[in-house]
Amino acid sequence: MKPRSGLIALTSLALLTAGVGSALAAEGSGTASDGKALLEKNCGRCHSLEATGESPLKGAPPLREVYLRYPIEQLEEGFAEGMGSRHRDMPQIQFSPEQVSGILNYLGSITGVEPSRRPRAAVPDETEPP
Repeated sequence: MKPRSGLIALTSLALLTAGVGSALAAEGSGTASDGKALLEKNCGRCHSLEATGESPLKGAPPLREVYLRYPIEQLEEGFAEGMGSRHRDMPQIQFSPEQVSGILNYLGSITGVEPSRRPRAAVPDETEPP
């Protein structure tokens, strides 16, 4: 390989790597718009993703209701590990921490309750016996 060809190959590889990294970062930056896009791609076929309206699949709760019903830690864990469901056809999708942040930010924006203002699960006092 000639030195100039090697330089071109290295430059091309660096640009390709930077492009892939940018695309991955954009998909999980934690913004509400990224969260909405993730939900549309992965959940919108069955669940309502808006501030009002019924879910497309009868029996699938609107995600705004799920967001308001469960403690924020349970939602964070559920989205990160794959939400459990009694519905056998519901996929178990795992989201990155940045994607979870974006999803919760979006759901907070449509409910008017920011994730930071959501109730946190009670942490047991370690000084008292269970």
